[in-house]
Amino acid sequence: MVRKVGQKKRGKVSRRTKKIILIGAEGKNQTERKYFKAFNQAQSEYKIMAGKGNNTDPVGVVEDLLKSAKQEELDLKHGDMLACFIDVDFKKDRDKELRDAMKLARQNNISVFLSNPCFEIWYLLHFRYSTRLYGSNEEVIKDLGSYISDYSKSKDVYDLIENKLDDAFVNTKRLESYHLANGTNDRLKKLPSTEAYKLIEMILEKRH
Repeated sequence: MVRKVGQKKRGKVSRRTKKIILIGAEGKNQTERKYFKAFNQAQSEYKIMAGKGNNTDPVGVVEDLLKSAKQEELDLKHGDMLACFIDVDFKKDRDKELRDAMKLARQNNISVFLSNPCFEIWYLLHFRYSTRLYGSNEEVIKDLGSYISDYSKSKDVYDLIENKLDDAFVNTKRLESYHLANGTNDRLKKLPSTEAYKLIEMILEKRH
C-alpha cells in the first residue's frame, strides 16, 4: 500500500528534532534549491531540503515534490511543509498549466510561491525597486547582471545578497502595494512580482 504524504510508517518512532521544509522547483536549475537550503545556517527551527525531479511544467513540478515528500516521510500534521516555487514565465498555455498546478497543490497541502516572470526578480529586488513590464526571463537576468556579473542558474548567490535581505523585503512589499493600488489581484497577472519573501519571513520568524 502506498502511504499518503504525512502518514507515518506503523510503529516507527521519529527522532527528528526539526521540522522539514521540502522545496520543489522547476527543472535542473539549482538557484532556488541552493538559495533556500542556505537558510539552514540562519535559523534552527527548520531543516530545509530540496526535492528531486527535473520536470519543467508546473503540474510536473508539483508531482515531483509529492514523490519526494513520500520518500522523505514528511509529516505535514506535525509541522513539516511542502513549498513549491514556480515561474509564471511566458510559455504558451502557461496560464492553464499554472492554474492546474495550483489546484493539485491545494489538494495536497502544498504551498505554491509564484514569481513573475521568474525567480530572479526576487534577487533583483535586493538591489532595486522596479515595476518594469518585463517581456522575457532573459531581461530580468540581464538587469540582475548589473549587480551579479557572473550570475547563472547554477550559482549560489545567498552570501552575495544576504546583507540586502531587508531591502528586498521593503521593495517586494512596495511592489505588492503597487499592484494592489492598480487593482491587479490575480496572482498570475502581477508583473513583476514574487511571493518568495513569504516563506523567508516565516522561516526567519522562527530564528532563535
